[in-house]
Amino acid sequence: MSSKSEQSVVLDERGLPVGFLGRVTDFLTIATEQTSDGIFIIKLNRPNRLNAFDEQMIREMRSVIWKANFDDTIRVIVITGEGRAFCSGRDINGLDYENNLETPGYRAYVRANHELFDDIEAIEKPVIAAVNGICAGGGVEMAIACDFRMASSNATFLLPENQLGVIPASGACSRMIQMIGIGRLKEMVMAALPVSAEEAYRIGLINRLFSEEELLPQTMAFARELLKRAPQAMGMGKHIINMCQNVDTETGRLLERLGQSVLIRTHDNKEGMTSFREKRRPHFTGK
Repeated sequence: MSSKSEQSVVLDERGLPVGFLGRVTDFLTIATEQTSDGIFIIKLNRPNRLNAFDEQMIREMRSVIWKANFDDTIRVIVITGEGRAFCSGRDINGLDYENNLETPGYRAYVRANHELFDDIEAIEKPVIAAVNGICAGGGVEMAIACDFRMASSNATFLLPENQLGVIPASGACSRMIQMIGIGRLKEMVMAALPVSAEEAYRIGLINRLFSEEELLPQTMAFARELLKRAPQAMGMGKHIINMCQNVDTETGRLLERLGQSVLIRTHDNKEGMTSFREKRRPHFTGK
């Protein structure tokens, strides 16, 4: 048995790997809650700044999402905002700092911003954005990194970066082009025009639209529907769909076959086949 100083993998008190990110023990910019049935709620908690994300929030978000990869008690993740905003994007004070870095340093620094959204997109668990109000700049980019977007009727979506003489550069141009189409994306990026919740629903930017009062209850109801699904199949489906955005259709079908060849060896596949024959609901365990 190696001594603690010789351990190559650092684990936390629950035995989960701390990983390569700075460990966060005190949350100053987010609040988290986990339901007994496995829904993990992350609430962006800087309402006085319309939940704009700074370096601290990026660190806290990456920390909890990293740990959620290894925590089998977490089955679905919901991200929402405190107050009248979901997220208003990057904190302007942070922009002042990073914009004055040397060019290579700038690219390295903002990569952490990109990697937060990549973490959301890559985790093999469904992530739902519950957009409860203002969703601007990096807030839009956070929402589109999620698998599903629910919005309240008072939500607005805006990419205002042109007003600062720049472009949205943390995923809007790359992720949204297939989501809403090149023409609508150019309207949001180049003309910097706001999109109402109703229009966002019409063009496919959000999946479902609810009243302000019903947003969180309906989001939780949808999350509980996902709890009934096979976890590994959802995670694999998420990966395959995301990868198929960037490859030709023949490669896409190859990825589908590779994914399926893994899933047919799982206990959940056997449970699904058995429950179908027995005409009962399956009980999936994620194994």
